Amino acid sequence: MRHLTVDRIDGIYAICEDNERKMFAIPIAELPSSVREGDKLDIDDEGTVYINGEATDRERKSVRKKENSLFTDD
Repeated sequence: MRHLTVDRIDGIYAICEDNERKMFAIPIAELPSSVREGDKLDIDDEGTVYINGEATDRERKSVRKKENSLFTDD
């Protein structure tokens, strides 16, 4: 199984990054309709793409925590 992160949406493409920091342009039409920037994607051996909701939520919470730590007075 391959894992990607949607870096950005650029026109008809989702620009995705893998764990080795390689970038891929995937037509949005080939992705789940609810895909958005920051989503974690899993691609199975048959080429079916799924949004990994748990991994996406973990990453978003981690980013929010880091952002909040930058702006809080300790």
